[in-house]
Amino acid sequence: MPKRQKLDDQTARKLFLEQAAAYSDELNATIQNAPVGKGFDHAETFAVAQGRELIRQSLETIVQQQIDHIEKKRDESLLEMPNEKKAPR
Repeated sequence: MPKRQKLDDQTARKLFLEQAAAYSDELNATIQNAPVGKGFDHAETFAVAQGRELIRQSLETIVQQQIDHIEKKRDESLLEMPNEKKAPR
């Protein structure tokens, strides 16, 4: 699986807000374009499918940020370790 681009907190927040705004726009369009009397049904179907995708993307971004943070801390701690000779195996 390819590694995702590293995002800082501000960029990740901006991306989430853009995705949420697009979701809202698409939900409104779904309701507006639904046949008379079917707006709620169409909106509900859209909300379940696309809402799940929005949540999945958000979680993926947040988890990747945490992974990046942990890896950065690990790399920094490895750089700070004094050069120790490894014991023979």
